[in-house]
Amino acid sequence: MTSLRGGVGFEGRKTKRLFQMPYTVSVSFDKFVENISLTGDHREIANNRKERIVSLLENDFTILDSFATGSIPRYTALKGVADLDVMVVLHFGKHIDKKTPAQVLQAVRDSLGAYRTNVRKNGQAVTLHYESWPDVDIVPVSRTVNDAGTVSHYNVPDMNTGNWLISRPRKHSSDLDAKASICGSQFRQIIRMIKQWNKSHSELLESYHIEVMALKTFNSSITDFSWAVFQYFDNAAKLAASSLYHEGDYVDDYLDWQTRPEVVKRLETARDKARDAWYETYNGRGNHKKAIETWRQIFGDKFPAYGT
Repeated sequence: MTSLRGGVGFEGRKTKRLFQMPYTVSVSFDKFVENISLTGDHREIANNRKERIVSLLENDFTILDSFATGSIPRYTALKGVADLDVMVVLHFGKHIDKKTPAQVLQAVRDSLGAYRTNVRKNGQAVTLHYESWPDVDIVPVSRTVNDAGTVSHYNVPDMNTGNWLISRPRKHSSDLDAKASICGSQFRQIIRMIKQWNKSHSELLESYHIEVMALKTFNSSITDFSWAVFQYFDNAAKLAASSLYHEGDYVDDYLDWQTRPEVVKRLETARDKARDAWYETYNGRGNHKKAIETWRQIFGDKFPAYGT
């Protein structure tokens, strides 16, 4: 997943990349990607925890389907930060019909009463805590089937609003795969960069929202991180200014009248700084030190300092 995009270290071209120091923007971005990205394949642990959760819940629920989803299996997770999402499709008539989202979530918590749980702050999942990373967010859902007999979408409980939200996680994963096949591995790497920026700036944006804006920003091969990051912030500032509709529902309806202007302001600030940082090395300008300092202001201390 990690792009190894070269760059000359301080001991010359034959120096292995492991020993290169971030004296260029290219090497700095490569090290930044390494700093924030998971190493290895986490699908096995994801599947094992999904199977364990299903075995526990089957004592109290009729489960029609279950699958791991979220940023870990989509390869957009930050190192040591993201939880694993497990969607558990419950029998509608037995467990969801005539019940509120809060009641369904509480029923899942009750079923896992012997374990440490809490409801995620967005009110859409029950978090099961493990001694080792990752914790698991259990999302109890119903499914809506179309006339052809295939699943149209899943209905996710939102305890905070009392509504059921439309979700198409498998379609979203497929869309990310398709876009990555066009744009290259840098597409997912940029998503992780933006999530790190969000984490460093109050985490006002939800992960899914960040990913959807990336889908709407990039349509061709990504060859320059500096320019691509500027493009993301530039387009995201415009998209965040008004409601964003995607795949049958609003992506950003969690933003209220106070939060939305703040999100736009922060995206615009990041856009302006990204433009300045890009320009420092554009068209032969070699001010890598200034550019790296500016990128570090944007992304925080996970972005390596010049020469360290």
